[in-house]
Amino acid sequence: MAKSMSSTPRDDGNLQSGDVSDQTISQVGKAVVEIVKLRQSLEENIATAQTEEERQTLTSQVETAAVRAIGEQGLTVAEYNEVISAAQADPDLEERVLVACRSV
Repeated sequence: MAKSMSSTPRDDGNLQSGDVSDQTISQVGKAVVEIVKLRQSLEENIATAQTEEERQTLTSQVETAAVRAIGEQGLTVAEYNEVISAAQADPDLEERVLVACRSV
């Protein structure tokens, strides 16, 4: 099975912009857009939820949909999280992800 990300790990274990393929960036960008939409929907629905149980159910549904959105892009949650975490520490990678989000 081919991996989307480079197999060249850094000594510190953190991904950097050059470690992540354009395809993976595109996949992450598409997943981010879907997850943002899901979170916005969740916030709107939680505002009208009557009970804590309803809020928990909505939150669970959104989490499941987010995992599905990541998977639909051909990523695992671990891969997605790894790129997002690395983007928070690497301005170049962050910019690449943001550009991918805007191009969706």
